[in-house]
Amino acid sequence: MLTDWTHWLFSHHPEQIGALLWALLLIDGPRYALSKLLMCVYDTSREIWHWLRGTREMPRFTYCPSVCVIVSVYNGEHDLEAPLRSVWGTYPKLEIIIVDDGSTDRTHEVACRFARCHEGVQVLRMPERSGKSPAMNLALQYTKAEVVIGLDADAELASTAIWEVVQPLADPQVGAVSGSILGRNPFTNLVTWFQAYEFLNCVFVGRILLARLGILGIASGAFSAIRRTVLDMGYGWDEGSSLDLDLTLRIRKSGFKIAHAPYAECYTDMLPTWKALIKQRLRWDRTITIRLQGRKHVDMAFIWSRNFRGGNFVVLAESWFFSLFCMYGIAAWAIWFLVKCPPDWPYILLTLYCAYVLFELIQVVVALYYSPSPRRDALVCAVFPFIHFYHAVLMIVRLVATTQEILVRRSYSEPFPPERIRNATWHW
Repeated sequence: MLTDWTHWLFSHHPEQIGALLWALLLIDGPRYALSKLLMCVYDTSREIWHWLRGTREMPRFTYCPSVCVIVSVYNGEHDLEAPLRSVWGTYPKLEIIIVDDGSTDRTHEVACRFARCHEGVQVLRMPERSGKSPAMNLALQYTKAEVVIGLDADAELASTAIWEVVQPLADPQVGAVSGSILGRNPFTNLVTWFQAYEFLNCVFVGRILLARLGILGIASGAFSAIRRTVLDMGYGWDEGSSLDLDLTLRIRKSGFKIAHAPYAECYTDMLPTWKALIKQRLRWDRTITIRLQGRKHVDMAFIWSRNFRGGNFVVLAESWFFSLFCMYGIAAWAIWFLVKCPPDWPYILLTLYCAYVLFELIQVVVALYYSPSPRRDALVCAVFPFIHFYHAVLMIVRLVATTQEILVRRSYSEPFPPERIRNATWHW
């Protein structure tokens, strides 16, 4: 078949092959691959230049503000101690606030035991489950730290993660900093392996690129640092399943920049089943593009709005173009392809696959260039020849979730926040 495919490929004019691959250019991976490659070439050239001149300097930790790490937890008695141990003692001006969000297990007991044995740890308790946003806002009242870090209760930090994540805040124009979220269990099964590769490319490397361009639109709720003065301006956490995105967009609207600290590493478990993954992504995709970027913060794209800025407009336009126009365009192309079913369909699909793998290979090379642990991440990247299947599943999930949100505002019936909290907030 390979011989026949080669003859078929060379029998077509390059313009015909380009027309065939147009749908591929609308997919997330390839659109980032070339940009990442240019960034990598630029950084490599700079490294060589500084090496030749003998002016290369190793990064140093010079900014040391006071920091409060807030951990909101619900029924996490078995997982809570590991993240707390990964944080405590890793930074000089550090306090930790644990908020028990109305847990029904031994979470409060575990938290109090840790606080008794470790200085600078407070434990707060919500009378009943209220969700992450109210828990974070409650903790904010009990700290005067210059920087507030939100950390998921099932995540662990690298030993220098807090030092890394606060350094960009030395720039007074930076309002929030996103850390890198990496898979703690990449090789449990194929699902976790796919997710670990996705996080390495999208969160670790992808956000380096977006931050460089000034269009980073999210600081992960799992691990991010926020300037306290920004929160005091009224930008606390709002209800919703994507509260991290909502807060980040509000910080951008206030005129602050969002930075990324790629080597501030946070490790969390990837979801082990397709069912859990699809459920998570349905929740995320229902909220992001339509509810937040298309309704609540749409004024960022209006030139007459006081919240309009070039970077803010690009953040929304990029999401709308690739997550709406391109997604529905690819769906239309797939339907056309299935209905028409051209006689040379095996060669067409093989051509698309090879082009896709080539784009992914570029991303693998870039990820390993920036990786602080290439040997570790090379194993994660080894799944790249099969990632197209994973991306196809996520695109179908995004298509379903986005369509549901457009037609019936499905995000407002999500069980992520408790019903009484969900019903008491404004429905954008």
